[in-house]
Amino acid sequence: MVRVSRTWIRLSWLASALMALASAAGVFVPAVYAKETPSWASQGAGQDVVNLFMACPALAVSAWYAGRGSQRAVLVWLGIMTYVVYSYVMYAFFVHFGPIFPIYVAVLGLSSYALAGVALDIRAVEWRRLWAPGFRSRAVSVLLVFVAVAFGGMWVASIVRALANGRSPDGVADIGLPVNPVHVLDLAFLLPLTFATGVAHWKRRAFGLVLATPLLVFFVLMDAAIVSMTFSMLAAGVSTSLAMVPVMVAGIAISLVLIVVMLRNAHATQVGGTAPLTPELVASERPERRPA
Repeated sequence: MVRVSRTWIRLSWLASALMALASAAGVFVPAVYAKETPSWASQGAGQDVVNLFMACPALAVSAWYAGRGSQRAVLVWLGIMTYVVYSYVMYAFFVHFGPIFPIYVAVLGLSSYALAGVALDIRAVEWRRLWAPGFRSRAVSVLLVFVAVAFGGMWVASIVRALANGRSPDGVADIGLPVNPVHVLDLAFLLPLTFATGVAHWKRRAFGLVLATPLLVFFVLMDAAIVSMTFSMLAAGVSTSLAMVPVMVAGIAISLVLIVVMLRNAHATQVGGTAPLTPELVASERPERRPA
């Protein structure tokens, strides 16, 4: 059985505890976002609700099971940690300096080191053995590619319109920032990774199989955060649209179903820490050569 180092598990527990503290402050202490615009403050508080009541408990539980050797739990844990790193880049860099700032930085550092540590521990070719030879979910591939293309297209269109009109993209002025940090993180990192994972999953490449479940977990939490942010903005009197709420709810439901499909088809007994990597398994990871 392949185990991840308990060092990374402990770091994630500490990150979970500090995130709970920061999120509780964001939900219950108005002074935390007193320097932000109404739009950015309400979005922060809305995401804090999801962090406190969904992400923190899920991170603690998945870390506990991962520490006991559950490969399925590791896949879920990776998705939650990806969400934490993504979110706390926002908190650490794009929320005004205040008493919670050291906690934001600590959570970002702890979660980043834990995520990187587990990524280094995992050998994707070996973890591919979780799934039976030939397994893939076409629905997972289609969803990941669709999300990457759809959101990438929306962000690029928004940026192009803004450049053509000589102004900032829609919504940037409302949050009081020079750029939209979501555009940066999504277009530079998240969406290219999502697209590549969807394609690799379709081709049954190792990293496509391994990263599919973590990305689905990430999207469940992020979609829930978007729903929470929308209602938080409405409660604060900030003008916003409810149009994305049904889309996000549908995304949560579909992602949860596909997570179950991936985990039910993952058989922990197929991953052995001492089993040799056969030439056939290694060769299966190489791109197929097509005749000219």
